[in-house]
Amino acid sequence: MAAASASLLLGACSTVVDGHPAVANAPDAAIKVIGDSGSPFDTTVKNAISDIVDFWTAQYPKISGGDIFEPLKGGLYSVDGLKVAETKRVDGPASSEACIAKNPTFIVDNGAFCLLDDSIAWDRAPTHLFAQLAHKYGPLMVALIFAHEVGHAISYRLGVFDQDRPTIDTESQADCAAGAWAASALKGEPAHFRDVTPAKLDDALEGFLDGRDGTPDTPQDISHGNGFDRLSAVADGIDKGVTYCFSDGYFKSRTYTERPFSSEAEYGAGDNQPIADIVSSNSSLVADLNRFWTAKAKIIHKTFTPVKIAEASHSHCAATGATQFGYCPDDNTVYFSRAFAEAAYNSLPDVSGDPRTGNVTLLQDQPGDFALGVLFSIGWGMAVRHQLFDRALDGKDALISAVCYTGSYAKDVNVAAGASGKQITLSPSDLDEATSSMLDQVGRPEAFSARGTTGLDRIQAFVKGYRGGLSTC
Repeated sequence: MAAASASLLLGACSTVVDGHPAVANAPDAAIKVIGDSGSPFDTTVKNAISDIVDFWTAQYPKISGGDIFEPLKGGLYSVDGLKVAETKRVDGPASSEACIAKNPTFIVDNGAFCLLDDSIAWDRAPTHLFAQLAHKYGPLMVALIFAHEVGHAISYRLGVFDQDRPTIDTESQADCAAGAWAASALKGEPAHFRDVTPAKLDDALEGFLDGRDGTPDTPQDISHGNGFDRLSAVADGIDKGVTYCFSDGYFKSRTYTERPFSSEAEYGAGDNQPIADIVSSNSSLVADLNRFWTAKAKIIHKTFTPVKIAEASHSHCAATGATQFGYCPDDNTVYFSRAFAEAAYNSLPDVSGDPRTGNVTLLQDQPGDFALGVLFSIGWGMAVRHQLFDRALDGKDALISAVCYTGSYAKDVNVAAGASGKQITLSPSDLDEATSSMLDQVGRPEAFSARGTTGLDRIQAFVKGYRGGLSTC
C-alpha cells in the first residue's frame, strides 16, 4: 500500500464418537508410485491422488461429452529433491519421467503435471516446500496441491493446452478444479478425507496462500497468480463446481491482479507504509476511505459523515471485552489497540528458500500494511451500514457486507501509483495481504470475530465486492 504523495504479491467403516455417527477414513491407498519412499508424506499424496482420481472418474463425463476419465499414461513419480539439488541429476526409474529427463532440477521444491508424457512428479524431501507445508498445515493442504495438478491433467484431456493460452489461465483453471474437489471434501465424500471441516479447509487455504507467486519482475514472469488470484479461483471451484471451471466462458470470467511494480518509483517506495503512518488520525488511508465513501454516498443521494480513528485498549461499544478493533456508531469512530494493530500488520506467512539446497523455512509474522488496512476498511463498511442504511452492525450479515464493501474499495485503489484523486494506491502484494487477513485476522475475537463465518466465507465476500462492485454487496 502506498501513499499517493509518494511515487509509488474404499470402503470405510462406521464409528461413533460422543454419540455422533461418523465415517472413518479408508485404509491407505495402494496405488503405484515410482520412487515411493513409504514416508508419511508420500502416503498422504497417494491417498489424495486416489481420492481425486475417484472424483474425476465421476465428474469428467459431465464436462467431456460423456467421455470417461483416462488414467495418467505416464504414471506418478516421487523424487528426493534434496539429492537432486546436491547432484543436479535424478537417479533411478524416476529419471525416465519426461519433464525430469528434460530438466532434472525443475523438480526441486516442485510438483508438476508433465504435458510431455501425461505424468505427475513431486519433491518429497522433508526439508523442502511441500513436506514443510504438509507438516504445518496438514494433509488437506497436500490434497489441494495435487487436486491442482490433476486439474492440469483434466485441461490436457480437454485440449485446453492446445489453445496457446497464457500460463496464468491454465494455472487458474487448475486452482478452480482444486476448489471443486475441496467442495466434495467438505461434504465428506473422498474416501481418505472424511473429516474435512471448514476450519481445516481454512488452514489448508493458508498453506495454499504460501504457494503464491512472488512479485514478478516483468509481466512475462506472471505464472500461477498472486494469493488473491489463486484463492479466488479455488473459491470459484467450491462455489460453482467443475462445469464452471471447464466451461467455455471460464477464462472470460477471470480477473487477474498479479502484476510487477509499475515503475522504478513504485518499486523504490516499497510494499509497506510504516505502521505509524497507517494508525495516525490524519493518515492517507483514513482520508482515502472517507474520500471513497463520501463519493459513493452522493451517487445514491445520501451524505456520508467522515469516520475518525482513535487508539484505545478496547472498543468502548464492543459486545465483549476482548474486542480491540471495531467501529462505534455513537461517535462514528473506529477504535483500535496499538498491540492488535501491530499484530495484524505483522501477520503474513511467507517462504524463504535456500537456492543451493532447496531447503525452505516457513516464515510467520511478516509485515503487510494492507493486512491492517482492510481491518480499517471493514470498520468503514460498518459505518456505511449504520449511516447510509440504518442496518444492524452485529451478526454474520453485517460482517459479510462490510467485507464485500472492502473488496469494492480495494478494486478502486488497485490502480497505478499516483492515480488522480486517490490518497493511496495498492502495491503489488497488497491483495495477498488482504486475502491473508480475511482468512485469519478479521475473524479474531480481538477484531470483528467470526460471527458464524469461515475464512473462506470472508474471502468469497471480498472477491464478490472486488469483482462486482458495491451493487453486489
